[in-house]
Amino acid sequence: MALAKKGTKCSTVDGCRYRWVVAPDDEPGLAIVVEDAEANGQRMVTWVEHGTVITPALVAHAIRRARELGWVPGRRGPQFSTRLLGDEAAC
Repeated sequence: MALAKKGTKCSTVDGCRYRWVVAPDDEPGLAIVVEDAEANGQRMVTWVEHGTVITPALVAHAIRRARELGWVPGRRGPQFSTRLLGDEAAC
């Protein structure tokens, strides 16, 4: 299911457009939910600790890291989940 356009933000990372939103009410922390803005592909969720300031730079870092770990945004598939802890989330 694609993210709704209302309430989401767009970012361009390495020439690709992404739509993202922060889901703040989740138990393990804050969830940065990202998907390709053009294709209906695999959704990526990166968990960060409560109190982390979510900036476009942090979202870009989360996207790049997820891609390094194997996330393919334009390909359909199950949700891809990662976690950024401590200094790794300080962008």
